[in-house]
Formats: sequence, C-alpha cells, structure tokens
Amino acid sequence: MSIFALATAPGTSGLAVIRVSGKEAFKVAQTLTKFKKIKPRVANFSSFYNNKNQIIDKGIFIFFPKPNSYTGDDVVEFHVHGSNAVIKYFLKTLSNFKNCRLAKPGEFTKTALLNKKINLLQAESLIDLINSETELQRTQALKVMNDDTTKVFTNLRDQMIKILSDYEAVIDFSDDEVGDNVFSNNRDKLLKINDKIKKIIVNGENSEKIREGFKISIIGPTNSGKSSLINCLSNRQVSIVSNVPGTTRDIIETSIMLNGKLVRFFDTAGFRNSKNIVEKKGISLTNKNLKDSDLKLIIFDHTKKIDKKILKLFDLKSILVLNKIDIKSSNKFLEDKIYKPIRISAKKNIGISNLVKKISKKIDDHFTVNEDNIISRQRHTKSLENTVFFIDRCLNKKTIDQIDLAAEDLRLAVRSLGEIVGYVNVEELLDRIFKDFCIGK
Repeated sequence: MSIFALATAPGTSGLAVIRVSGKEAFKVAQTLTKFKKIKPRVANFSSFYNNKNQIIDKGIFIFFPKPNSYTGDDVVEFHVHGSNAVIKYFLKTLSNFKNCRLAKPGEFTKTALLNKKINLLQAESLIDLINSETELQRTQALKVMNDDTTKVFTNLRDQMIKILSDYEAVIDFSDDEVGDNVFSNNRDKLLKINDKIKKIIVNGENSEKIREGFKISIIGPTNSGKSSLINCLSNRQVSIVSNVPGTTRDIIETSIMLNGKLVRFFDTAGFRNSKNIVEKKGISLTNKNLKDSDLKLIIFDHTKKIDKKILKLFDLKSILVLNKIDIKSSNKFLEDKIYKPIRISAKKNIGISNLVKKISKKIDDHFTVNEDNIISRQRHTKSLENTVFFIDRCLNKKTIDQIDLAAEDLRLAVRSLGEIVGYVNVEELLDRIFKDFCIGK
C-alpha cells in the first residue's frame, strides 16, 4: 500500500508539495506525467494529467528511489501551485490509484522509523523542530536530533552489553576462574556509565520546560486585575474583563516570547468564598494549576486590603504584583523588603516593562539552560532514571551467588536505555508520539 499527502502547510500559497511513498510511487509518477523514463533525484518540469488525460496543473516532480529516500521506500514529490482547488483535485486524482490512500498523521516519518532511516529519538526531535517557536527550542531539537546524540546513548548501551556478556559468561561457565573477579573487574566501568547517565539527567532537567514553555499562573482575589494583566501581557483581549466578581471561571491560557523563551500565562479564577457551583470548580482548577506552574504572579488591588490567606502562597518562585496604581489609595503595603512587589496598572500599561524584566530574571535564576543537554522529553528522563535504578541495584550484588540477579538487573538497565533510541519493542509509544505530527510528514 502506498500513501500520499500534502507535505506543505494547507492554505493558499505560491507552491505546494504533495508527497507519495510506497511501491506505487513510481507508477503514479509515470501515469500523471506521461514520462516513460524518469531520472532519480532530478527535478523534472512536467504537466500533470488526470485519468481523462486532462491537465491538472504544471510543475516539477522529483523521484527518490528506495532506499535513498526520506521514508526508505520509493518516494515522489510533486511541486504544484498552492491553489486550494489544485491541491484538492490532485489529491482526489491520487486516491483513484489502486493501492493508494491518504497518509495518517506522521505516517511518512513512522515509515522512515520502521525502515531504520531514523531512530525514535530523531523522530521525536523532528516534530519538536517543526513545532519550535523560539531559538532555544530550535537549538534543542537540532541538538537531540544530531547523530552524535544517538551515538552517546548507543555507546553507553554497548558498554553495558559488553559487561552483561561477562556476567552471562560466568553463568554459562560457572567453573571458570573469571567468575571470582567479574564484579570487581566491571564495577568501575558501571560506576562511570552511571555517572554519565546521571549527568545527562541533570543537564536535561529543564528540557521539557524549553519544549513546552514555562508555565506562569496569575492568581489573586476577584477583581484584582488578573484578566486585565493577561490581556496587557499578550497585547490582545484574551480574557473578559468585568467588574462582576467571578467572571473568570475556567483557566485561560496565552503564550508570549520572553528573551527567546516560550512563556505560557494562565489566567485563573479569583479566590473567594462562593456558593456558585461553576465558580467553585474554577477555583478548584486554579489550585490544581498552581501545582504544575513554574512561577506564580500573585496580584492584588493596591486600593484594597491584602488577603493574607492568598499571600501565604508566596514563595521563592513567586512575584507579588500590586495593580491599579493609577488609582490613589491610602493603603500601603509595608513589607516591601520581604515581598518586593512590582507596582503596575494593567489598565494604563504602567510598570508592565518592569514586571516582564522581573519575570525573565526569575526564569533565568531558577531554570538554567545547559548547552550539553541531549534529552527533550519526560520519557527520556524516565528511561534514564530507570537505567540508573537498575545499575545501582546491579552494583549492590557483590558475591558470585548473586550473579544471576546482577545479570537480570543489568539486562533491565540495557532495556531501559534502549527505549530512548528505540532498540527495544516500543510499539506502545509510537501512536502517542506520531499523533502530534501533521498528515504530510
């Protein structure tokens, strides 16, 4: 079965690329172009015809024979005009070919993975690169995608397999004198491997935040200006602003760029005692969102008395904001030395630049970005942590009668490490990973 799809973004454009991959790709190219001979990897100008010999469009097509193609199968790319009508009709024409169907999301890349053109780590990094919005995200995706990164994990795995073979040799030939020294001979090697893996985990501590964005919750009592602030930060109306308490009941999100970092702001329901069931659920969502947040903006109306229960939420990863300073007030917040509040007027756009600088500094202070980072997802971290766990358990076995257990621990460590690149059966991960891909990739 061959697959086809639009490989460029949908919508009107000067150019669109339609990709076909599989056994029928070459036949499709011959039929649509009327070319009897097609040179591989050469851009050919041609008219494209339907099954009634009518011209669909004129453009360029390139044939990539297997295995030297993106998917590892025969691939043809048709470069046509980016008209919605042309694209729609071209795809309809392709669907009329026997054994040809529309590709599923990420199916081209999944085929490349199954044909061993790329590994699992590189497939994940590819979607991260496609979705990258900041320079930091782009750099991280390319770093993880690099062949050198794959070599780091494969080399560590190869070293562990070599040690495992020593253990298994002792199990198979128990009378061999090498058995007495198998633990001492390999202990330093395992410790070095473990140290390298722990260093990778530490270096990649904030990789998930770089990929998904730093989460900042805006919290405070009702009518303190949370919605006005998120609208001001995003420079557009994201939340409804109203004097009626409890207007915001669901969590509203917007993303902005701060010094090359993606930051996700969450406007939350205001804290207060309410009998309204919907508002209570909104406050419950606020409490849950706080647990997942990297930073908190605690905002108060400076003309009103500070709610001490909300103030107790203040910690090192919080910024205290006093809003509505355009309104004169006799109230004074006396604990400046402890909380160092930022005074703003979201309505008048006063003090917002100072708040943005403070947010950026907080992110830089608490979330270091390591250039040696070679992981980007929680899945990678979990696999590495499992590897460390099993190596530690293996190292605790020190007598020859425990060699079977030590070998099993090391085997599990090898398996855990292999999950990152895809050297073990990771079928259950594939659907989860490729669902984020666009159809034409």
